[in-house]
Formats: sequence, C-alpha cells, structure tokens
Amino acid sequence: MSKYNSIFFFTLMISVFFFFLFSYLFDGGDHIETAVYTFGTIIVILLSFLVSLMYYLIDLLKKQRYIKHTK
Repeated sequence: MSKYNSIFFFTLMISVFFFFLFSYLFDGGDHIETAVYTFGTIIVILLSFLVSLMYYLIDLLKKQRYIKHTK
C-alpha cells in the first residue's frame, strides 16, 4: 500500500507544481480568480487520488489474472 501512497503524493506534487507554474501566467487580484485557484487546487488533489487509485486497480487486476492462470 505504501507504493500507492507514494504514487499519490508524487502525482500530487507534480500536479501542484504545474498548477502554480501555470497560474503565474494569469496574474491578477480578483476574488473570482482566488476562487478559481481554490477550486483548481481541489480538482488537482482529487485527480491525484484518482491516478493512484487507477494504478491500484491495474495492479489488482494483474494479480487476479496471474492467479487465474496459475490454477
């Protein structure tokens, strides 16, 4: 399970890095812009979770397929 936790945090760090890197292209001080950044960060976190979950499911399917072929 630690493998998937590291995948989650690695994906999260890369996504947040890209999020802040690209956010400097739109420099402004609106309240709406702050709300967009907040929702963007939330989306980045949720997508990072989904990526790590997909890796988990792929490995789970591989293990089940291996178990079926060995019987």
